[in-house]
Formats: sequence, structure tokens, C-alpha cells
Amino acid sequence: MATKDSSLPIARRSTWRDDCLELVCGIANAGGGRLILDADVDSRGVVKRKTNRIMKSIPSTVSQALDLTCAVELVLDGGQFCLEVVIPPAPEPLSYRGAFYFYQDGENRLMDGDALDRLLQPELEPDIKWEMRPVVQASLDDLNLGLVARFTGTSRDTDLTTARDEATAIEEDLRHAGLMTGVGTPTNAGILLLHDRPHQYIPGATVRIGFFGGRGGTPVFEDEICGSLIEQVHATVEALFDKYLPDPSPRNDPSSRNAPGFGMPPRDAVHEAILNAVAHKNYDSGTPVQVSVFTDRICIDNVGRPPRTWTASALLGRHTSRPNNPNLVAALRRLGVIDGWGNGIGSMRLQCIEAGAAEPVIELRDDETMVCFPLDTDSMLVSSIIDNGPLPSQRPARSEVPEVQVTARALAIQHNTSLTANDEKVLAMIDIDGRLTAPRIAKNLNISESTVRRSFRRLRELGLVERIGSDKSGFWQVR
Repeated sequence: MATKDSSLPIARRSTWRDDCLELVCGIANAGGGRLILDADVDSRGVVKRKTNRIMKSIPSTVSQALDLTCAVELVLDGGQFCLEVVIPPAPEPLSYRGAFYFYQDGENRLMDGDALDRLLQPELEPDIKWEMRPVVQASLDDLNLGLVARFTGTSRDTDLTTARDEATAIEEDLRHAGLMTGVGTPTNAGILLLHDRPHQYIPGATVRIGFFGGRGGTPVFEDEICGSLIEQVHATVEALFDKYLPDPSPRNDPSSRNAPGFGMPPRDAVHEAILNAVAHKNYDSGTPVQVSVFTDRICIDNVGRPPRTWTASALLGRHTSRPNNPNLVAALRRLGVIDGWGNGIGSMRLQCIEAGAAEPVIELRDDETMVCFPLDTDSMLVSSIIDNGPLPSQRPARSEVPEVQVTARALAIQHNTSLTANDEKVLAMIDIDGRLTAPRIAKNLNISESTVRRSFRRLRELGLVERIGSDKSGFWQVR
């Protein structure tokens, strides 16, 4: 099961009842959290009919009653199967049947008096999150209508100057998503997502790319990518692979994956890293996301980092989503651009493994997050247009490994044995996705299926993994 953030509210009930909607309302008003319900599962790990019916009905019930999108999944909690209802933070105060609730210290409180006033009028509080601050110079008319239409599902040819009912509905939808205020002024998040040139209103709302060759200092050449947030991501990836990186086409043949010179990071992994950087950046800093290309690596650096209790090794493993800009991430999830489940790093790692490329290196600083993709030095030297001096003596070493691998090595030592490199690679892959099969892992690691199955057996004997369900339809659970 994914690592959970203990600071988020967690409520537990034996089963789903009508009063659970009050509980969901209170948790959403408290900033989001989880509701844990008992699950009825047979010895094979198969959900029984009643639990399956409840599991499927909860999202639609919550959506109809609270206009809130939640997710339900089957998880292991304390060794028992449970249903986990993941409740996002409410973009604005929610009420259920006219009453407002707030979940705090294990109690779902009915809000009234001063407490209700503070809940309904957050603008009276001195600390308004950056993404919710209004951009008073702009209005709905300044936004890109195509982007607005894509987000709200309205017609692209809607004339907002004459179709007032339609405009009002659009404003209401954007306000509910935290992209617009109640007086028709876009928020910072709305400008980032729906304006063609957000940097006109938000300093540093761009991506800078620089080619540094074999040394640091001043870049040999550089570009600044502007546009809406989604456009910045796509344009940055296109510029990187069209202008800054060598043509990988000679290496598209899978049979060459272990040949000298192979190792360019896959486009999808780089896209995910840049998307994470622009989505989770601290925009108060006024600093663009920086993409630095060297002869041996690509480094993607943004101001902003996960919670300070998290280490780089925890980030490399499975973890919950803790966005710095929750409304912006929720809007990107609604557009289908991001999944919002904290799977980005795992997705990057798996894509690199499957492409035969080195895994990304994560570095967390006081107020920055850096993701580095090691590159094939020889191919970059060939593509370099000028002599940039000697290469660094060695590539940056991974200073952190996933926590699951640290645990695995320690446990192996306790049993007076050791794990092979293949054992650790197999463990890393099933930690990312427990439903990966032996044939797929064998193909991606370029080893035999029997080697993978031996690793399965060794990892299970050490108590590092267990099989949930049948061999055919089950999955691996990292313990």
C-alpha cells in the first residue's frame, strides 16, 4: 500500500451509511483526506458482491450530493483489506443539505457562528494561498476561449459577450474549480492554466532551457518557453528533443537497447518530469523552471519541494500526492493531463527501465527539487556543435535509492545472504507496479523468465514481497 501522509485527516467507519456524506463534506472542508471502510474479501483477495457494489456506487453518490470527485480503491490497512475513499480538498466551502461540516481531531463538527463565518469568508484570513489570489488586471474575456472550452466542456464558438447565461455558467464552473473568484476575476491558477501568456501577470511563469555542454557557467545557447502551462510542457519537450538532444532514431530498434551508445531517456519520462516541475513549483519565487542540458545529463530544476519530512528515497518509492498547488493539480487531473495519485516518479522510473535507460536521479534541497536524467555521453559529444572543454570525470552518482531497496539490503544482511542486481531490479519494478508479469519484467530487463521467477522466490523467502490473489489474476505486494 502506498505511503500515507499522516497530516491528512483519516476517518474510519465499518460500512457506508447516509451520514458518511456529512463526513466526506467535513473532510473536504478540512483540506481533504481519507475515509476507511471495512471490506468483505474472500481468501483469494477477490472483493465480494456487496463490497463491490458499495465500491462502485460511492463516487457517483458523492458527486451527486456534493459535486465532488473522489476515488475508491481496495487497500491493505493493518493487514486487513479495506476500502479507501480518497477525498480531495474542497475548492470552496461545501455544504450537505444546507449544513456545513468540518472534520478535525477525529470529530466531524457542524459549523456555526464565528467558525462558519471564517469557513465561508476565507478572504478575511490574512494568508491566502498563492494559487487562489486574484489577478485583478484580467477577466474572463482575457482567457483563451479554446482552453476554457476544453476545461468546461462548452462550445468553442460561444460568444461570451452575448450569451450571458452561458458565460455565467462558465464563470461558476471556473469559480468552483478555484480558477476564478466570485467577482469574475481569474485567480493565479486560472491565469496559469487558461491564459496564452501567463508570464505577463505572473513573473517567472516560463521554462528556460540551456545547453551547457561539458561544463557549467554560461549556456552555449538557450531558449525561453512561454504560453499556457500545458503548452509550456509540450513546447519544452519538443524543443529538447528537436534542438538539444541527438536524434535517437538509429537506436529505435529494441535489439540495440544494450548496445554501446544507447541510453537516451524516453520522451514520456522527460514529459512527466517537466509536467511535475511546472505543476508543483512555488510560483511566489518568480523563478522559471530551469532545464539544463549537459553532455552527460539533463537536469530539471524547480523552486518548490515535497513536504520536508520526505526524503528523496521516499519520493522514489510509492507515495501519496501532496501538491503545492492543489487547485492547479486538480484542474490538470480534470483535463486528463495528470493523474493526481503521486504516481509520476514511479511512471518515470518504469519508462526508463523499459527503454533501457538509466533511472532518473532525484535531489531535494531546502527549497528546490531537481530531477536528473543521465545521458549517453558519446552521442551527446557527437551532437555538440562546439568544443566545450573536458567532460566531468564521472557522471553524478545516485545519492538516494528507494526505501524499499534500502530495507531489502538490510534484511538480506540479517539473513546472512545478499541480493543480486537482478533481484533489486525486479523488486524496484514490482514496487512501482505489482501487476507486472514475469514475461514483461524479463523483456524489459533483458533477462530470462526463469531468472525473474528465481528473484520472485528469493524476495518472497526474505519476506520482502507477498502474492495477493491467484498466480493468474493476483498481484505482488511489497511489504
